[in-house]
Amino acid sequence: MFKIYNYDIIPHILGNFKIKDIIISGVKDKNLIEAILSYNANYTLINTDKIKNFEVINGNPLNVLPSLNNYDAIFIDDDSNWYTIFTELNIIKNNNDDFPLIFICNNRFPNKRRDSYTNPNIIPKEFRKEFMKELPVCYNDEKITIFDGFYHACEENTSQNGVLTGIEDFLEENSHIGIMKINFIEDITILYNKLPINNKRIDIISKEINGSELNDLDLSSSIIENKLLISYINKNNVFNEKLNDYELEISDKTGLIKEYEEKIRIQDNEINYKDSKIDGFESKLNLKDTQIKSFESKLNLNNAKIKNFEDKLVNKDKTINKLQNELQDNNNRINEMATDLNEKESNFTKEKLDLDNQINSLRNDFDNQIDGLMSDFNKKECDFAKEKFILNNQLSLVNDEINSLRNDFSKKEDDFNNQLAEATSQINRKNKVIQQQKNQLEIINKQHTYQLSKSDRDKYCISCFKEEISNKHAEIDYLKNNTLTKKFLSPAGYLYLILKSNPRELSLNFRLLKALKNSKCFDIGFYLNNNPDIQKSKWCKYFSPELHYVCNGFKEERTFSKKYFDRNSKKRLLNYLLTCDNK
Repeated sequence: MFKIYNYDIIPHILGNFKIKDIIISGVKDKNLIEAILSYNANYTLINTDKIKNFEVINGNPLNVLPSLNNYDAIFIDDDSNWYTIFTELNIIKNNNDDFPLIFICNNRFPNKRRDSYTNPNIIPKEFRKEFMKELPVCYNDEKITIFDGFYHACEENTSQNGVLTGIEDFLEENSHIGIMKINFIEDITILYNKLPINNKRIDIISKEINGSELNDLDLSSSIIENKLLISYINKNNVFNEKLNDYELEISDKTGLIKEYEEKIRIQDNEINYKDSKIDGFESKLNLKDTQIKSFESKLNLNNAKIKNFEDKLVNKDKTINKLQNELQDNNNRINEMATDLNEKESNFTKEKLDLDNQINSLRNDFDNQIDGLMSDFNKKECDFAKEKFILNNQLSLVNDEINSLRNDFSKKEDDFNNQLAEATSQINRKNKVIQQQKNQLEIINKQHTYQLSKSDRDKYCISCFKEEISNKHAEIDYLKNNTLTKKFLSPAGYLYLILKSNPRELSLNFRLLKALKNSKCFDIGFYLNNNPDIQKSKWCKYFSPELHYVCNGFKEERTFSKKYFDRNSKKRLLNYLLTCDNK
């Protein structure tokens, strides 16, 4: 089907303008509402059908809109007449610090140049056209009356008549507001604030949806008019032959519609291809973010491992200290056993000497006893050798365990140093990436600062331009009021100058007044705007601003131009005025 209403572009436009708060007023088209709500924003609904999870404000939008302010976009499909649209646009402008994006959805046949009323009584009499409850449509040079349930103005294409006329009258009073030249939907008119950033956004949108222009065909108005005619013909059962001719005409245009469908399909494919590129770029960004998060989690895991390994090292140190204490205890035990052995050996030596003496003295008498004592002695000596062997083995085992613990500690210390070195290198790489991102952010900030400064310069130039226009208007108003009374009283101005002047300065004042009138340096509009007391007084009615400056303004140190002039000496001022036009 030929997409006259390409509503899918609406969320794309809202996204480019960074819209956050949206008002939907009077919109009944479900497809249009679904397209608007597919965009993520805060919504306020006025006089629409009930929608799940949204509250609808009922009432005349002209009474509701003054209570709403500072929203980013609004969709309007209210009563289709000049007064309603012109009043709503002015309410929107006055209630918002920044002019929002406005979608006017009822700028279609027959409302472009003809008022339509749902209830004519709510329209003030001075803005209400003569109306009838029927719509006259011209078909094959015949006027057909169609009843569509609305009241319509009897005439069309007159002043203050129709939605498009209301839009044009509003734009004529607000030169800073423009119409978006993106004709994606034939019967929707988009108004925006002509700021430089908005112009750039529109250029981007135009490039992205290039080829979707339909306004020149005026298809929507033709379709609505044809539907009304078909409805009338079916209802009254007339013009059968004309209906057949009309159906033939529609079939002839089907080929044209199919051609446009094919063109739009090609454009949709190009748009989808660009969207896929954008999606690919976004997926790459998401992958980078995932990699960064993964690296941060790994870094946290390594920190945990390092802390765990440090805890293990502390536990190993405690174990080594414990083993060293046990080794010390064993050494003490060995020393005690050696002391005991020495005592036993000394006692044994004493006993042996005693026995030798006894043997020497009683050898013959106690041979059997000596043999028994010798066997006891040999047995004790064997027991002592066994105990010594066991203690030596225990000491060897303790030394082996100590050496093993030292080797394990050395290996784990090497592993820890390697892991620490690897983590340090990763942190350095991460710091380089972060520094690059900081540099990019700094570049973006500089660009943003430049744009802001440029915007400030533009605002200053605009303010200067507005001030100059205001001065020109004041001068024009003054010149318009150059009545016969003022011309008649012009000679009296010189008499007033003589009365107000010091005799010494009389000649100088006459020359200064003549120089001011003949010089381009005297800005009448600037002088009147910056001295409202003069503008409101009778000076502007009977005398000239130049005369007021010579008689009073110079003494009161008033200025008549943006340029600096010497207010201390009338002579130097006169010399400047006589030469400034030649510079």
